[in-house]
Amino acid sequence: MPLPDPQLDDRHFQDLVNEAKTLIPRFTPEWTDHNVSDPGVTLIELFAWMTDLLLYRLNRVPDKNYIRFMELLGISRKDAVPARTRLSFGLSAPQPGPVTIARGTEVATVRTSERDAISFTTDEDLVLWPPTLRHCLFSSDAQSYVDFLPRLQSDGEFFDAFQRVPLPGDALYFGFPENLSSHLLSLRLVCSLEGVGVDPKDPPLAWETWCGDVRGWTRARVERDGTGGLNQPGDVLLTLPPGLETLTLARRTAHWLRLRVLQPRPRQPTYSASPRIDTVTATTLGGEAEGTHSMPLVGEVLGRGGGIPGETYLLQHTPVLPRRPGEVVEVEEEPGQWVAWSEVPSFRDSGANDRHFTLDGVSGTVAFGPMIRTRTGAERPYGGTPPKGSAIRMVRYRMGGGIEGNVGANTLTVLKSSIPYIASVTNREGARGGLDPETLEEAKFRAPLALRSQDRAVTVEDYEFLAREASRRVGRARCIQVRNDGGGSAVPPGTVELLIVPVLPPDHPRTLQTLQPPPDLLEEVRRYLDERRLLATQLAVDGPAFVGVSVETSVVAQRHVSAEQVRAAVLSRINEFLDPLHGGPDGDGWPFGRDLYLAEMQSVVQSVDGVEYAQDVTLYQVDLQTGQSRAAGQRITIAEDVLLLSFEHTVSVAQRGAR
Repeated sequence: MPLPDPQLDDRHFQDLVNEAKTLIPRFTPEWTDHNVSDPGVTLIELFAWMTDLLLYRLNRVPDKNYIRFMELLGISRKDAVPARTRLSFGLSAPQPGPVTIARGTEVATVRTSERDAISFTTDEDLVLWPPTLRHCLFSSDAQSYVDFLPRLQSDGEFFDAFQRVPLPGDALYFGFPENLSSHLLSLRLVCSLEGVGVDPKDPPLAWETWCGDVRGWTRARVERDGTGGLNQPGDVLLTLPPGLETLTLARRTAHWLRLRVLQPRPRQPTYSASPRIDTVTATTLGGEAEGTHSMPLVGEVLGRGGGIPGETYLLQHTPVLPRRPGEVVEVEEEPGQWVAWSEVPSFRDSGANDRHFTLDGVSGTVAFGPMIRTRTGAERPYGGTPPKGSAIRMVRYRMGGGIEGNVGANTLTVLKSSIPYIASVTNREGARGGLDPETLEEAKFRAPLALRSQDRAVTVEDYEFLAREASRRVGRARCIQVRNDGGGSAVPPGTVELLIVPVLPPDHPRTLQTLQPPPDLLEEVRRYLDERRLLATQLAVDGPAFVGVSVETSVVAQRHVSAEQVRAAVLSRINEFLDPLHGGPDGDGWPFGRDLYLAEMQSVVQSVDGVEYAQDVTLYQVDLQTGQSRAAGQRITIAEDVLLLSFEHTVSVAQRGAR
């Protein structure tokens, strides 16, 4: 798709002719014949034609001028975005004391002859504590509690984990004084075969931890359940979520892990008698820390100052990731005396004595303040200049980002530096979110919108544009005005609601979980827009709701075409058409609030190469929470804050001419 030409003047030939004719009565009222046969009108058309040619050339400003125009608007290319994932560290054996995995620990993929290793670093300190089971409570209503710790400490005395006949809501609470956030916790339970009635591979149980008033009780990930739903001795291996907080239950303050009986799903077996427990032993086997695709670089010398304003220096490695505290430029102003300079987005507010610099993460250019000539002819410095001959260095920075960081699951297995008692590392899920630095062509697309919004959120288009400006992780943004229509919305009436869909690689699965924006992305967009919205405007930033779509179709394949290939092509085309990021009639994501019609789905199936004709197409609307579906008839109707999401499809293929 060609770049749009900058329309500096959108008048054309006929517009110029009409404008000139409207000026005739003002300047020459005696001229009354305005027909095309009049010689004066011929001259008007001649000059309009010549002016139209000038405007045509003017609207095709050379790239260099267009780039300078972008610089005047303060538009620069956006930095690379690093991929992120959770790194799982495993202990060599349970330890009697805490084990610390420091922030900045490097983990990498295996280096091969064809590809260099890809490095990730941890974003936070991870302290693995040996757990101490201090409390054990039971409650059926989350109001009154019974202390089960004495029974748990009596070896050989089995007791009911729940009520005699367990009911949904029954819960067993385990309290720990240590903060076990992101820990890989092993619970060895000695149980007896008493919890009859359940499927050992699918018990109606949930392990949850308390993560504060905002998040509440949050599910822990069950890696393995060797007890079969508390029906035999074995280990339960749990990965606890981050952000555990203390809670007081029955005058006991601790970090709580609870085992809760769930309402069974349709046709899911449930307990007819409570399982019985003798002892519980807790052990830490490892933990998880957030990791970012980056490589730390320390103490890089940039050169020596020339004492001239506006000097620039290049870092050796790019792209450069957004700086963290301590990642600054230092100047040796006196022998052995290094002084830190502060990074600023621009030198607009910098004075002559301000130690400021700017850093372009795409090119790695470090720039110091320029000297600008004012209208009076005087020269004014914007920012200080390093003394002549002074050494300049970058204390620390991180190089990384890009789509190459979107590595698959279980590929980050190399620990770059040994850590005592740490035996293994891996990423259980693939890394995602990595984007290459913005190209110049991509930046050009933003210039007209930036000129229109002027960095202020007023219109719907402003909010949507600025949401994408806030973070390159925003794939789509939709701004809607919440109205008081009695619909029971959780957002107050009169609030501007901004719906965010995160960027996903084309080959990444589209699920209800992956399409929800992470909390840090929502907070990043909210902070950015809070500085640019009107004071009286209330803003809510969230992810959209989704309605699942399931398609059942029967098609006839053309002769000499593989039926399996046709089936795969039809499934791929349906998923592509319903894609929230790249689907829809225009290929830029399914439009918010747009209904799906049976007739257009029939056309989509019919258009697949190798399909002779579609015999039958049926639409089903799916509740993505429960997986239940119902026939949708001629169309699926959705609200303005809802997107469609492709679910499971059934495609049967018959060969043409087959009997």
